[in-house]
Amino acid sequence: MDSDTEPSTPRSILEPTPESEYENRIANLDSAPSQYTTEFFSWRQLADMTAQLSELTEKYGAVTAQAIGNYVALGTESGTVVVTDYLGRAKAALAAGAYGAVSALAFSAKDHALVAGYTQGFVAVWDWVRGTTVAVSRPLLQSDDTGVGHPAGLAIGSVGFIGSSRHRFISASTVVLYHHIVQRVLTTMHTVALSEGSGVLFEAAALSDGSHTSAAEDSGLVAIMSDAQLKVVATRPKIEQVFATRFSEPAGGGQKRTVQKRAYSGSVSWLPAQRFRRAATATDPAERGHTLSKLAFAWGTRIGVLQAVDSDKDIRVEMDRVMEWEAAEDVVLCRWLDTDAVLFMTRTQRIFVLEVAQQQETEICTAPPRRIFGQPWATLATGIEAEPSYSAAVCVYRRRVFALCGGAEFVGRLLTWTERLQLLAEQHQYPTAITLAAGFALERTGHIVVGLPSTQRNKVISAYVTTLVRRALSEKAAAGTEEQRALAMACTEVSVALEDTQTLFSDVFEHYADEERLVFLEALEPFVLNGQLTRLPPQVLNALVAEYGTSLAHVRRLGDMLAALGLHPGEFDVDFVLGSCRRHRLWRTFARVWLGMGDPVAPLDAIISAATRDGESVSLVTDEEPDVVVFAYLDMVLRGRSYPSEQPIKPSERAERFATLVARYIFVPEDLSTLRALLQLGMERLLDVLRHVLGDPFIGNISIIMKPHGGDRALRRASLVKTLPQAIVDALYSLTMSPDALPPRQVGLLSSFALTLYATRFPLIYLADAAVTEWTRVLLHVDDASTRNERESAFELLVRLNPPQSYADLIGPARGAGFYRVLEHAYRMLEHYESALRTFLERPHAAQRRAVFAAMHELAAGRERAREGVSSFAVNCAVELVEVDADSFVEAVEAASIDHSCIVDALGPHPPLQMAYLRALLDPLPALRPTDERSPPDIGLSAEQHIVVYPLQQLAPDPQPTNRFPQAFHERYLELLCSHSPSGVLPYLKRHADSSPEPFRLAVVQDACRRHNVGDGLVWALLRLGDFDGALKTVLQQIDRDTEPVRKAVQGLQPEGTEADSTETNSTGKALSEPDRERLVDQLNGIQHNIDSGVRVCKTAQATLSKDAGSRLPNTEAGAAEYRSQVSLQLCDLWLALLRCALGHLHATNRTLLPSGVSSNAAAMLVSKRQRWMLQSVLDALIFAASSASSFISLRSIIQQLLDTADVKATPHAARSLEIAEVQHLLAVSVNAYKSEAQLMALTNVLVDYDLFSKFALLVRSQKQGWRVVDAQPSAHSLSVACDKCHDPLFADSRQDRALADLRAQMSEYYEGSTLRVLDLHVFEDRSTQWQWMKLRSSFAANSTYSVRSRRNSIAREQVVLFKCGHCFHRRCSPALAAGQLPECKLCAKEP
Repeated sequence: MDSDTEPSTPRSILEPTPESEYENRIANLDSAPSQYTTEFFSWRQLADMTAQLSELTEKYGAVTAQAIGNYVALGTESGTVVVTDYLGRAKAALAAGAYGAVSALAFSAKDHALVAGYTQGFVAVWDWVRGTTVAVSRPLLQSDDTGVGHPAGLAIGSVGFIGSSRHRFISASTVVLYHHIVQRVLTTMHTVALSEGSGVLFEAAALSDGSHTSAAEDSGLVAIMSDAQLKVVATRPKIEQVFATRFSEPAGGGQKRTVQKRAYSGSVSWLPAQRFRRAATATDPAERGHTLSKLAFAWGTRIGVLQAVDSDKDIRVEMDRVMEWEAAEDVVLCRWLDTDAVLFMTRTQRIFVLEVAQQQETEICTAPPRRIFGQPWATLATGIEAEPSYSAAVCVYRRRVFALCGGAEFVGRLLTWTERLQLLAEQHQYPTAITLAAGFALERTGHIVVGLPSTQRNKVISAYVTTLVRRALSEKAAAGTEEQRALAMACTEVSVALEDTQTLFSDVFEHYADEERLVFLEALEPFVLNGQLTRLPPQVLNALVAEYGTSLAHVRRLGDMLAALGLHPGEFDVDFVLGSCRRHRLWRTFARVWLGMGDPVAPLDAIISAATRDGESVSLVTDEEPDVVVFAYLDMVLRGRSYPSEQPIKPSERAERFATLVARYIFVPEDLSTLRALLQLGMERLLDVLRHVLGDPFIGNISIIMKPHGGDRALRRASLVKTLPQAIVDALYSLTMSPDALPPRQVGLLSSFALTLYATRFPLIYLADAAVTEWTRVLLHVDDASTRNERESAFELLVRLNPPQSYADLIGPARGAGFYRVLEHAYRMLEHYESALRTFLERPHAAQRRAVFAAMHELAAGRERAREGVSSFAVNCAVELVEVDADSFVEAVEAASIDHSCIVDALGPHPPLQMAYLRALLDPLPALRPTDERSPPDIGLSAEQHIVVYPLQQLAPDPQPTNRFPQAFHERYLELLCSHSPSGVLPYLKRHADSSPEPFRLAVVQDACRRHNVGDGLVWALLRLGDFDGALKTVLQQIDRDTEPVRKAVQGLQPEGTEADSTETNSTGKALSEPDRERLVDQLNGIQHNIDSGVRVCKTAQATLSKDAGSRLPNTEAGAAEYRSQVSLQLCDLWLALLRCALGHLHATNRTLLPSGVSSNAAAMLVSKRQRWMLQSVLDALIFAASSASSFISLRSIIQQLLDTADVKATPHAARSLEIAEVQHLLAVSVNAYKSEAQLMALTNVLVDYDLFSKFALLVRSQKQGWRVVDAQPSAHSLSVACDKCHDPLFADSRQDRALADLRAQMSEYYEGSTLRVLDLHVFEDRSTQWQWMKLRSSFAANSTYSVRSRRNSIAREQVVLFKCGHCFHRRCSPALAAGQLPECKLCAKEP
């Protein structure tokens, strides 16, 4: 031992214990000046230790590692370990010799022993008091055969004692971790590897001794963090793995290292089980207990906490996950700072504290003033890009952080809550400090709080905050307005949080003088409005009224505050506040103040008086107008709500009393002046308020005691206690029946409202006869059309509840008043059903008239007499009913089972109406459907589930339509369509052509269309009859007819009396006006439609004749050729005629009859452009029709005939010679077609020559489908895959017969019931020799439902060779192939 150190003798009992020395030294450090302080953390330099480090560096080299306990152990580059106290006094110097630099240190539980790891792979256990080594683990050299020890030259990164033992410890390098046991009797050491081959080890930690002995400590748990996993291993009673988890992503937030290279990092830290003891409080009893051992780990950005619990099944220990967290960047070190707080440092040396229970993270500081240097053991040993290890430079001991920083020792700790407040106060940030104190009280700071007790928290904080507030007030006396406002807000917030307002309303209130009083009151405002302050002292309340009652903006806010406080009149100057409200017209505040004082009636009277003085009709300018406020106030109070917040008035008895007072004030029949005033302000708004109120269940609690009075009463009730609906009905009845006449509109609406309310709320209470008579008179004789619907509804309810003695006497007055619903009811009661239905047709609105059909449905389902009335009405009023809605009329006739012939005959004098009826009967409009008929049905899936479901019904073809009406109906409707709506003939024919039985005769259709000149229908009929020539002739005639108006129109726009070589003005002709252009475009569209019709005729003829040719070909070749020639000739004639017509049409309107000088005429240019489009469409259709290989059309024949023709007959007035340029496109396409045929033939020959194997194609197709068809008896010419030598199938299925039969039944509809075989093929190709190997792999799992094998033998892997010629063999059937020679097909080799 070095002579400069103190002798390593046992300590005297007179010396202070290490624990007391540590506490004294640390207490002195806390009072020393801080070197670096943040809001949460304080770093201080250990001056004595730093001086000692300088001496050690000069003597032993730089300090490379440290261990903190009751003493400080410092490892140096020379391998010497120096143990000092916290004054820097050396206690021992342990020289290790040639072990290398010290890389890791750790004290035992009682600081009696010290384990040290060295950079050369040595591990030594020291009895540092005596200065001797207890045991040494030497590195494993390459020549050693024992296999125990760390590799030589690898630094030891982690060491530590297990539990409270001094003889059991661990040591870890970057590749292996060992568990060492020192045998105390013979002083030998037993070493066992715990994680050999686990990858790169970042850090290992052993569970140390705690104040509570648990099963985890008895198990000797060791945590191992590597680059790929975390493991927890128990070392007692045997070595076994307790927990393991692998990390699937590289460290660094899951970023792939190929995208962004980030260093690997990992760290682990144990927290031993601890006992705790809590003293009893006023609310909680005393408590004793213990915590469980916990493990904190960090890997990359992941942070996790595990907890060791005893297993229920045996004595083993299990690890449960407590929490997981994601840091902002890679974590290089994590250590337990307290029982619920984990300290971790990131790669940029930012230090955080993570509270486990609250799961909240606080960044407390960055590194000390000097950077912490880590040791790159993992990078030096393995070469990976890993973060340095900081476990030997940063230690946590008794809630303090010790760090080696550039030759200096720093100690840091978290600031207590009082220190944090004191720090802010020293910086004169008093509002921030006071707000932070409020956060402490409410436990919502979002950061870690140290030193604040969990019990009696507010009492502790309040005592400190009072001093802080007084200090702030004394220093902020001359501060600006904004600083004063922030201070007042902070003081109010902390007072509310601590539930202690004494300082707020005494010291703080007195601090703000008269000039600054408004600042303090504005700070109180948000806390009063949200209900946190419910009472104010009188002096504060009076100051509030005085300050807020002077301006418009403040008076409104004053009302809100007074309503929230719920004050009484004697507590403040009521007259001053109400006067301010009146002066500034703040009626909402006015009503709120009165309601807060408990008088709901006073504001009504005052606001109504103000509104009536302003005028009878007050415009809705703002929400503060009196007529707006009064109705909103009335609505909320009658529903038991507070105005204007709409919060329920509490207690409920108070709400009921307020509502009862207001209802009695308005609806008492003795004095209806208030009700009349409300009607004057807005009758519709009053009725809306009453409807809203009557819909609220709260009105069931309102009971109004009425005073007895003389005269008849409207409702026969024995009690004088009325509900609110009863009071409203009585009040409105008295008002409408009073001598003081109201305007007719008010009388109509009020009487209707009252009667409807009576009928819906009291249907079992009959009105007196006099009341019925009076209400009947009012409803029938009020002269106001705007209220007719309301009066009719009310009168209908009255009639139904109080039926008249004679319904016949009611018919005349009801008809005179226009009450058609009442009139219908009266006729029904008299069983005059036809007259009842006629009343619908007398109604003024179309929607009301359309309701007749619902009435017809209803009566048709009733008695026989009602059905007779419906039938008579339908026949007699058929004209009017069709005019209303023909479709609904047809449905009503169907429902009433009325003969349609009667209706059709009745509509005979009116052909348009007859056509409308037949259209609704025979060709009804389709029902509205979604735009996409294949859209899936609504089966309750959310929009995020992109599942398309198609019902099975949509896959089935539509059934054949059925015709259930006489043929005469269809033919009559067709005749009407041809006469009145020719454009609808063809769609109708297409829709009903396939109906059964036949709806119309084709001869009748042909005759009607010919008589009315309906070309589309005539063409369709001729096509159905098979007369293709006639159909095309009809189309061509229409084209000729439509061409003549176009020619005349173009000639009419030419300049008159000009020559071809005239001036530019003459050559351009007349200007084409917009009406002329539209008319010309319409004519050209008609021609285009006819051209398209001709193309359809030709296509239909081609499809029909081609189909017939396939079924009617004669048996002889000569007959078949002759038949094909006839079909081809007929089709070519059709296309040739259409093409000639198109060419002639172009010639007639553009080439001959127009002089050359008008070629630039706008009309001529438009016509020429459109005609060339038409010719192009015909050519395109012809080319497409002739392009099919099975087409009977010969382009060569058509071109030859066009070119051989001397002239083209354009019109009866012109003829010309055909130019090749006009059909040059057709010629080019024909030539291209010939080229394509030649290329196709050449390509076919190439494919035939180079098609390697037809069987190989069959195999590939079978592989893709998973199945193939195999003949029952394979032959040489079959398509089954069989060997061409032995003729055995190459592959077979050995599944059970029952399973195979089920599969055959399931797949029969797709494969026509053929035998199915299973294939699993793998194809390998050798491109140099152009032959393929095909191997059948049968290495299936043992539990597979089937296996594939060769039928010939039981070889597990059968090889098949497939030659270019298409022959296929087993490998065993080809001797040359089996001998390894070049493969050659023996069958093809024999052929010449």
